[in-house]
Amino acid sequence: MMKYLEDLYKLYKEQKENPLPEIETLPEIDKEKIKEKFNEFQKTIKKEEKIEKPDLEFGEIYYFVSDRNIPIFFMINGELEDSKKNLYSVYKVSDFVDFATQDDFIFDLNDLPYMVETWNEFYIPLEQIQKAVYIGKLSDEDIETLLKVLDEGVEIPQEKRGLTIFEEGEYIQNKFKEDEVEDVKEFKSNIFQYFDDLEETAQIQFLDKMLYNSLEGQNIELPEIAYAAEEEHYTEREDFEMIKEGNELIVKVTNKELIGKKGKIQIFGKTIEGTIPEMFKIKLPENLKMVSIEYIADNLKIEA
Repeated sequence: MMKYLEDLYKLYKEQKENPLPEIETLPEIDKEKIKEKFNEFQKTIKKEEKIEKPDLEFGEIYYFVSDRNIPIFFMINGELEDSKKNLYSVYKVSDFVDFATQDDFIFDLNDLPYMVETWNEFYIPLEQIQKAVYIGKLSDEDIETLLKVLDEGVEIPQEKRGLTIFEEGEYIQNKFKEDEVEDVKEFKSNIFQYFDDLEETAQIQFLDKMLYNSLEGQNIELPEIAYAAEEEHYTEREDFEMIKEGNELIVKVTNKELIGKKGKIQIFGKTIEGTIPEMFKIKLPENLKMVSIEYIADNLKIEA
């Protein structure tokens, strides 16, 4: 068994470097076994007809070749919330089930064996998935079981997993795992951009909230001239335009030198610091609903 795994590992490595490896160049191997394994792989990837699907669902299997010319199978897990790039969590899938350990979920698809590497999650944008070849979907029974494994930490059933291997041992399975992680390393790093986007989104939401409530609680002394005629709904200044809609003021920054820069927005006695947005809203409290939009605009300053 160990000799077979060593020979199969050579094929696995060869496959990444050459889409049509010369089987005869691999020394002292069970050639029929290896050829059978490779033919299974070829049979799968030649299924070029792509099935168009309106939605991506948990358990769907796709295939593509990465920019580094590495063949990659993966399973859809789900879309990450608030992702600007429609980023999806997926799990690496392999057809080299002989290397399966206790952490791999084995399943059949199109009469061929595969395994979901539950330890090898990575992240790809919707655009990449749409270019991939749709292979098929896990059975309802397998999906139910795998969801429990991933979401609830339930152990993979004995008949659906591989050999129990110690992580620190000098096993071929551990070498295989290292290679599988290496194959998708550039996609794993997508998560850092996602976290950056989340932080930026949170900052924007916080700034929007601060600006929206910036007139609340301010003790603003209003001269008689500050009160508005009902028809006053629009005004503009050097750096912005202001529109009144109901109980809200909509401010559009027109000075492109300010947009996206770190700066300050001053409105009457309050100063709010942050990245200057292109547009924001200000809620008019009850005591300022009849105040002239011109007067408010005169007391709004934006600087970076």
